[in-house]
Amino acid sequence: MVAMARTHSFQLRILRLQKIDWHHYSIRIAIAIAALVGVFCLFHFILEPYMVEVDTYIAKLSFWGPILFVALFVVLTSIMFPESIFALAAGAIFGVWWGLLWITIGGIIASLIMFVIGKHLLSKPVKKLLHIHPKLNAFNNAISNFRIIALLRLSPFNFTALSYLASLSKARFSSYALASIAMIPGFLSTVYIGYAAEHAAELAKIYKETGKLPTGDSLVQEITIYGGLVVAVSVSIVVAIVALKTVKNST
Repeated sequence: MVAMARTHSFQLRILRLQKIDWHHYSIRIAIAIAALVGVFCLFHFILEPYMVEVDTYIAKLSFWGPILFVALFVVLTSIMFPESIFALAAGAIFGVWWGLLWITIGGIIASLIMFVIGKHLLSKPVKKLLHIHPKLNAFNNAISNFRIIALLRLSPFNFTALSYLASLSKARFSSYALASIAMIPGFLSTVYIGYAAEHAAELAKIYKETGKLPTGDSLVQEITIYGGLVVAVSVSIVVAIVALKTVKNST
């Protein structure tokens, strides 16, 4: 009986594996790899010549540099500018941890300001739009609690759109503000991509000019950097997939 039970359990596991759409996930992984290569090419072939000037300018700004960065984030994301561009720039300019700090501060401030703007200035025109589109209205009604908003923040749902939609729902300001913490995992992976791409572009430039790697650089250091990148991106993708499935099952 025990053997039959084990066999049955094993067969169930095989069936579950067969149900997984491996082709779908392979496409997602391929897209992620292509995006990483694209970001590296962007830094290496286009932005790298200007990075020294940018670093010098940021250094001259001193503590005003992060303040300017956060201010630009708040203003531009409120008019639908992609927050991912700022996250990549944060990693390239400030490094992983400082970049994550400034992008998180900017993200929280921007999301709270958009919530207030949506609540007091955009409610009437958007409510008319929601009445015209029942599906959009149903989705808007669903994002009225901390759990759903947090899950959507973990997913690749548009940062600005979610902020404005949540402002028109029945969500409380306190719950919405607390759910903003869920932006951090996504920010971390994107900031890390920006940092790693800028680092790789810098290494490629130095190696091309001198024929060797910078003094103090080591294989262990490089493995740590890019291993961390793989982990950060992989975790971000898994979390986003789980979050989207949970939202789908909850709405």
